[in-house]
Amino acid sequence: QVGIDEAYMDVTKRTKANYQEAKELAETIKHEILIQQKLTCSIGVGSNKLVAKIAADIQKSDGLTVVRPEEVKNFLAPLPVRSLVGVGKKTEKKLENLGVRTVGHLARFDVQRLIDVFGRKLGTYFHNASMGVDDEPVKERTEPESLSRISTLKQDTRDLDMLLDEAYTLCVDVYSKLMQRELMYRSVSIYIVASDLSIHSRSKTFENPASDLETFKKAVKELLEKFLAESDVEVRRVGVKVSSLTRREEQQKTLMRFFGEAK
Repeated sequence: QVGIDEAYMDVTKRTKANYQEAKELAETIKHEILIQQKLTCSIGVGSNKLVAKIAADIQKSDGLTVVRPEEVKNFLAPLPVRSLVGVGKKTEKKLENLGVRTVGHLARFDVQRLIDVFGRKLGTYFHNASMGVDDEPVKERTEPESLSRISTLKQDTRDLDMLLDEAYTLCVDVYSKLMQRELMYRSVSIYIVASDLSIHSRSKTFENPASDLETFKKAVKELLEKFLAESDVEVRRVGVKVSSLTRREEQQKTLMRFFGEAK
């Protein structure tokens, strides 16, 4: 899992590396999500995480794109460089200044020049990514980077009290997991799936890690109020998340070290 609504699956063994079987599995997953959650989703099937991610983004919010190994270069070549994971607005602008606008342009661009401009690590990554090369394995994290819960409302609404009733229940559930794992949080987020299936989010980050439920709930209320003030859509699903997690004992050691240095 890499977000409240995004995850990777390695189905190589399950499908015996057969792309037709992988496509059928993806169709089954899409069907089950629609039946159980009343939501559409987009799935990409590829030879690695990079290709699968880009393929999933191609036909949002209800698509299925399969990219076989022999199709990768032709699939990537016409896409804008912004399609690559790690290419934001600033990087896109830098690449445009170099005459690079598509992934195909990037694949043909001199790798040493990329390293000179972006550094060895990033320059090499951009070159490999443009070729569809990604060796990062799909694996579960030993420590969670975030904890979240999302729920479907009984009816679409913009009523703050109704949203808070549901969101606070989710907060208690997430908070219990935090306590079980002895974790603290520094960021709080809300996720909204609107009646038109558009997805929205708002986040708040604290200067120092927090560990109490009231701070969590207060932040969620502020974020929901902000969302309702900025948007006129009705809410179908609401989710809450805490992230930037640290262990309590690690935070205590940091504080002790700080006070020790202050003395």
